[in-house]
Amino acid sequence: MNLKIRNSICGKLLSIYIPLISISLLLLFTVLESRNIHKLNSELGTRLDKMVDIQGTALSTPVWNYDLDSIQAILLALSRNPEFHSAQVYDTDGLILAELTSENALTIEAALSRETAIKHNSFDRLETIGTVKVLFHDALISAEIRERLIFDGLVMVVTILVLSALTFLGANSYIGVPLKLLLESIQTEKQHKNRVAVDWKSNDELGAVVTAYNDLLQKQSAYEAAVKASELRAKRSEAQLTQAIETMSEGFALYDQEDKLVLCNSNYRNISAKRARIITLGSRFEDLMRELVYAGDFVGTEGREEEFIRETCVSHESLQERMILHLSNGTWLQFNHRRTPAKEIVVLATDITPLMNQEREIRRAKEVADQANTAKSQFLANMSHELRTPLNAILGFSEIMKSELMGPLGSTHYKSYCHDIHSSGTHLLDLINDILDLSKIEAGAFELQDESVDLAQTARAAHKLVVGQSTSEFVPVTLDIPADLPYVKADLRAVKQILLNLLSNAVKFTPQGGEVVLSAVENQDDSLSVQVRDTGIGIPQHELERILEPFIRADTPMTRAFEGTGLGLPLVKSLMEQHDGTLSLDSKINNGTTATITFPAIRVLKRDPADTTPFDQTVISNTNAP
Repeated sequence: MNLKIRNSICGKLLSIYIPLISISLLLLFTVLESRNIHKLNSELGTRLDKMVDIQGTALSTPVWNYDLDSIQAILLALSRNPEFHSAQVYDTDGLILAELTSENALTIEAALSRETAIKHNSFDRLETIGTVKVLFHDALISAEIRERLIFDGLVMVVTILVLSALTFLGANSYIGVPLKLLLESIQTEKQHKNRVAVDWKSNDELGAVVTAYNDLLQKQSAYEAAVKASELRAKRSEAQLTQAIETMSEGFALYDQEDKLVLCNSNYRNISAKRARIITLGSRFEDLMRELVYAGDFVGTEGREEEFIRETCVSHESLQERMILHLSNGTWLQFNHRRTPAKEIVVLATDITPLMNQEREIRRAKEVADQANTAKSQFLANMSHELRTPLNAILGFSEIMKSELMGPLGSTHYKSYCHDIHSSGTHLLDLINDILDLSKIEAGAFELQDESVDLAQTARAAHKLVVGQSTSEFVPVTLDIPADLPYVKADLRAVKQILLNLLSNAVKFTPQGGEVVLSAVENQDDSLSVQVRDTGIGIPQHELERILEPFIRADTPMTRAFEGTGLGLPLVKSLMEQHDGTLSLDSKINNGTTATITFPAIRVLKRDPADTTPFDQTVISNTNAP
């Protein structure tokens, strides 16, 4: 108990407070007693001075008369003083006339000495007739001082004890009790995990500490409650996440920053059903792949196992979106990799076996379709060739009969019939030629006869042919071709066919009062574009891609009024692709169509500066055109 008190804050305060109080009271006691002793000594000295002066006056007559008895009687009266030690009376020659010593003079030393002259008035003149010397002791004063010191010392000790007790009680009440309660609360929380608030209130610093401690306990309890709630939610979320991952049809895996497996579902473990035990948490991706590869679970890895493992790990670390692996059991798996914000890698393994089988079936069907398409193209080419021979005979003979080279036909109707036969045969021959060209292109048998083609001259020739047709009777066709237009490396017949098809279509689908413009421009990338723009009926946006397919026409009421086979634009597109070029269409209903063909820069040839053939930009139309 004493050890506890000594080590307590109250004990430590007392160990500091008691010496301070003791020293303070001792200093005060010393000062007060010093003043008291000095006062007593001063009073004693004053009293002795008066007493000696009185004795000197009293001894004046007896000494003058040399009355020794009187002198002795006066000294005897002086000895009755408690402080008296001894006295001597001397004459003027220094001889002792009388002396008296107290009974305790041998045991008590003299402390004070007073000496005064004995004077006598003789003939109105004071005359020194002797001296008296008195010795006094301070035994009584010393005893009084000693008793006073003892009493004051006892008072000081009692005062120190009382003040110490009051200090201990006050410190214990205002410091020890709250600290004890605070310590008990801390020990209770430490031993029993039970937080108890300290029941103490005061307006001092210790009260503020206790209040802060109680607030801290409250906040800590609230924080721990929040943490427990968060942990519960996290566990619930983890369970939900695990269940969700397990219900996924894909294999799911999560690899940490060290590429170690930290989470996966059963579908991922069953990548290799026979060796599911290999895929365990904590395993590195490379180690898993190595065990599966050497176990023979992947097709096409025999003899190149390490190379396959290295390629797979590179795809995994580089987050390749589609990594397709073929398992030995016939399964096809597609691995998708994603990196999380925490630098972890998420892997999704999807069984794409049905998709791969479907693709295989599609490839087989495509091969069959390609073979059928090739057979069709060959059939069309053969049929076109077989049809061209009799058509050429029909055209030749109808031309002879129409021009009456062998003589008059007789009836004017025969001449009209020959004209119809020749026009229909020409149209059929053009159709057969288009079919034959498309068939050759599809069969890969079309060969370009590249040469240096003057686009300006070719455009002029195509323009003249189109203007000569009856369909352009009321539609002006404008040429906007620069004089310094570069040449192109192309097949002249194909280029002329392209321009004729585009101009014919533009004129055909442009009503009276409209306009067709053929223009050309050299682009910044050194490519060359030719545009045929009309103000005709236009093409719906959803039909722009369809009409580039063979035998497909825009399905609108206005286009149904015009005849056609749907081969013109597909043939233009195929011929431009043969030249590594492009065909693009831009059209709006009732606002016309712009067809643009572009030859790449590798086919554009710089025009010879010496060639200064003039070319006028003119508008050529039928005289009946408004």
